[in-house]
Amino acid sequence: MNWKEEETQTSRITKESLQKRFIKEELMRYYFYLGRAKDIKAEIEEFKIEYEEELNNPIFGGSIIQMANGISEKEHIVIRLNARLKDMEDNLKYYISKMDTLDAWLNYITPAQQKIIKVYVIQYQCQERNHAATELRCSEETIKKQVERAINRIYTNFKEFS
Repeated sequence: MNWKEEETQTSRITKESLQKRFIKEELMRYYFYLGRAKDIKAEIEEFKIEYEEELNNPIFGGSIIQMANGISEKEHIVIRLNARLKDMEDNLKYYISKMDTLDAWLNYITPAQQKIIKVYVIQYQCQERNHAATELRCSEETIKKQVERAINRIYTNFKEFS
């Protein structure tokens, strides 16, 4: 299968339905993004400690090698450590951006819809609607309708999806 040769089936799958599915799936990833952001933040803090130790306690022995471009071996380590730190920070920015988007979506819908989305979509991952209904003290049909309304509301008001 080659995606370049693949035709879209606009009769069965519309752009709108794909974007609504995307919204729902992104909301389902809420805890994944939150967990990754927290993990990366902790990794960055740990790395910064190691980074400081590396700079303050250089390895002894041998000679300082002058590189052809004028960078000493110690400076080369600094460049590598800075690059690694920047990569980690860029990765964190990605997940923070995702969380900001999801928070904007959740803050746009009604409080009742927020509650249903948080329990059924985010916690239960759109499964076990009967358990979510019991927890929310409402019918399964109410959950289904409110999730659909919330996703429609997000879709109509947030035109950029990424």
